[in-house]
Amino acid sequence: MAEPYAAGAKWLLIVGMLVTGICNSIFSKWQDMQCVEHCGPGEKPVEFAQPVWQTLQMFVGEMLCLIPLIIRAVVRRLRHLPAEPHERQALMPQLAPTYGSAHEGLLWVNASSVHIYHKPQQPVEMSAGSSAIQIFKDTVDRLSPAGFVGTMQFLFPTICDILSTTLMNVALLIMPVSVFQMTRGALVLWVGLFSVIFLHYHMRIHQWLSLGMVMSGVLVVGLSSLVLDKPAHTEATGSNEALGTLIGLALVLFAQVFAASQFVAEEKIMAKYDVEPMLAVALEGLFGTLIVLFVMPLMHYFVGSTEWGRGGMFDMVTAYRQITNSPGVMISMVLVALCISMYNMFGLKVTRTVSATARSTLDTCRSLGIWMVSIALGWELLQPLSATVQITGFSMLAYGTFVFNGIVPPPKWMSCGESRETEAEAPAEADAVVGADAEADAEVAQV
Repeated sequence: MAEPYAAGAKWLLIVGMLVTGICNSIFSKWQDMQCVEHCGPGEKPVEFAQPVWQTLQMFVGEMLCLIPLIIRAVVRRLRHLPAEPHERQALMPQLAPTYGSAHEGLLWVNASSVHIYHKPQQPVEMSAGSSAIQIFKDTVDRLSPAGFVGTMQFLFPTICDILSTTLMNVALLIMPVSVFQMTRGALVLWVGLFSVIFLHYHMRIHQWLSLGMVMSGVLVVGLSSLVLDKPAHTEATGSNEALGTLIGLALVLFAQVFAASQFVAEEKIMAKYDVEPMLAVALEGLFGTLIVLFVMPLMHYFVGSTEWGRGGMFDMVTAYRQITNSPGVMISMVLVALCISMYNMFGLKVTRTVSATARSTLDTCRSLGIWMVSIALGWELLQPLSATVQITGFSMLAYGTFVFNGIVPPPKWMSCGESRETEAEAPAEADAVVGADAEADAEVAQV
């Protein structure tokens, strides 16, 4: 059930989500292209290549989601209002649940993220105390209904997020941003597999076939970039773009394993403790920021300060000098953090006011928008053959994602055999009902 919003406000949220999502990837790639050393004429420029710092900026952006949560909790506390129940019904995607799931939640997958929403279990109420300590305690209780134990369980998905984000930041350094975004569609396959293995979900035949179509689309996009495409900004450097793109594709595909592990862990935590989605994002942002800030000095001491590691991604001194001496890098870091925070908030609002179907569609269309902006900025050359192949691959990826999520009905060739599967399940369900009725009758007879 969607929140009552005017049509104009809904369109504003949709446009905001799409724009901030595109800007996030574009600003990240622009940051990688900033010259930080030897920028004079006749010199070989050194571009910004600090994926660990880019991971930190992402978590800072996610941590900013704490601000509206804290403001909301404090305002309601000062006004002596009870805490709002977790209105998770409004967050429930308007999609059919994964077939045969033993959970009440609904699984929604798109090319760059997975969100699982569950029905509310117990609303969280605040006491009516007036002291500053009580206000702080009630605010913490309101923000973290899972308690200390449940909150700390977000450490594992946070670590998975750190690994996947860092690997993808490295990949973005050496491959076109449009191909990078489309390749992330492989996440759907890993999440589907892990959901079956660890969450005991049961997927129909058309869902497995749609995952195969998604991977085929990713493969077509990757091959088109390797064989046909050549980004404009690397044409003058003479770098081996094909090798860089191949390594980047491997890194992105490997990173999706950690990303899928993150989402499966989040599903189990949110199902058990009923944590609000925006709070989950903010908690992982907080934990990720603290972990990265703790690990960075250690990696600098053991790797970055050594002779072979000096000037690399773990050299904090060099990275700090590059950031402070390059206004473009500093501006892009602020922009990326803001875009990530706003994208999450816009996305959650779109889910509440429109539907998760609309959000899934917009997030998939973001890949096409990034590709068009990249061409308009001259970062990639528009070659007819390459463009045709990439559009074909993107269409396969998008269609497979839509079929998997139930946005569009599967064609007949995808759903062959499902009717027999449904007929086989029906008698089993009927037998279970009959058995339950028989047990009830026996209990009544004994009474």
